[in-house]
Amino acid sequence: MGMAMQQTKQSTPFRSGATHASSSVLMVGAKPVKPWLVLTAVLFGFFMAVLDMTIMNIAIPSIQTGLKADLLSTSWVLNAYNLMYAVLLITVGRFADQYGRKRLLLIAMILFSLGSLGCALAQACGRISGAPAMSWLISFRALQGIGAAGLTPVSLAIMMVVFPRQKRGAAIGVWGAVGGMGAAFGPIIGGFLVQTFDWRWIFLVNLPICAVGIVLTLLFVPETRDPSVSRHIDVPGLLTLTMAIFCLVLAIIEGNEWGWSSVPILSLFGAAVGSVILFVMVEVWQREPIVDLSLFKAWSFTGTNITVLLFGIALQGATLIAVLYFTNALGYSQLHAAYALIPIALASFVASLLAGKLSSKVTPSMMCLAGMALVAIGLGLLMGGGIGLAFQSLPILSLSQVPHAKLGVGSGVFNTFRLIGSVLGVAILVSVLTGQLHTNLEQAYRTAGALAHAPVIDAFRTTWLFAAFCAVIGFVSALLISVMHRPLTRKETPADETENA
Repeated sequence: MGMAMQQTKQSTPFRSGATHASSSVLMVGAKPVKPWLVLTAVLFGFFMAVLDMTIMNIAIPSIQTGLKADLLSTSWVLNAYNLMYAVLLITVGRFADQYGRKRLLLIAMILFSLGSLGCALAQACGRISGAPAMSWLISFRALQGIGAAGLTPVSLAIMMVVFPRQKRGAAIGVWGAVGGMGAAFGPIIGGFLVQTFDWRWIFLVNLPICAVGIVLTLLFVPETRDPSVSRHIDVPGLLTLTMAIFCLVLAIIEGNEWGWSSVPILSLFGAAVGSVILFVMVEVWQREPIVDLSLFKAWSFTGTNITVLLFGIALQGATLIAVLYFTNALGYSQLHAAYALIPIALASFVASLLAGKLSSKVTPSMMCLAGMALVAIGLGLLMGGGIGLAFQSLPILSLSQVPHAKLGVGSGVFNTFRLIGSVLGVAILVSVLTGQLHTNLEQAYRTAGALAHAPVIDAFRTTWLFAAFCAVIGFVSALLISVMHRPLTRKETPADETENA
């Protein structure tokens, strides 16, 4: 029986989406492919992409001091990465379908490595060129973001190809768990590196991880592509989407500095709204749009994207505010601030493992609901548990009603919403914190002793409550998903999945 099955696989050409549910080995021509080795290879890149979203948080004070920059400009070290990451996710996912997923994954790892090396050498580049080192750092962070944009959706697309349908849930669970661990352990790893060496090492540590990921990808990841996908690129859609995100984030970041009612800020908000309208119009009339708006007809897809947007705001923004609170308000060292975040990381790791074990018994919508509830009400262990549950369940829930032929685009849209949430989280909460500190600044200067810290602590508390409020709205969105979500019936199951079931 096993020999016959192997001979059948060897004679069957590999095609995108063709998996064999009865075996853990997939044949590409005469070469065996073991899905779990493929998963291990692609997770190296995905882990780095998520890790570099949060590893920076703990290093912000050191970078701000070392490069003599203000908080608002330093926040662009985070935003440049997240913005490029978010804007290019869908486009890179489409390139992967057109030109080969393995090829795009390798290119993404190389770009990410070059960006990491450039970030570590930003001060040297500044001395040689005479340009501000902060400008070099932001530019290389943007290059990192371009690489990261290929690591997330392409890794998910490869998993959807090599894993049979009944094992995809477990694979995506591991993918989500790794993402949760990367997000949670980022500040801890960053704190150790900054305290033991300096902030440059948070970038240098990426290089050996990238090297291992590249080698494993070359050895174990098969080349896959969808030959039916057109090579047309929706340039108008890409430009209008980029403009909308850029204008919105810039307006939020500079609102306190320029004034919320100033002409530049109002113009940026107006440009963001206009770009969104143009983007929708372009996508409706495009024959091959970069984003298929029909995907949003599925409530699980739309609701989950709203939830992950709010989750990104609460997680990324609140983590940054926590680091600033520990270091600036309480006087912790960066390493001690990282230690203070260990309960969140450990709880996220444990919750991810438990969620993987329970994935066959508990629906993704219920896991998502529990995760957002814990993030909304929790600190320490509770918040970490919520991160683990949310990272495990949100990707599964988002793609549950997306046709197989559109899974690449669907995963790109999902990760785009997640990254936009992270960008907005940093921008919004930094703006809220800055506004609160400005409001209480005179009182802080006039008060002596311990009372001098009270207005500052109040500012951090208000900002943290705002992040919790975003998580509460995310919980409401998750609740609506759990009420309205309807799994696909056998008749609605995509054809290639039905064949391989």
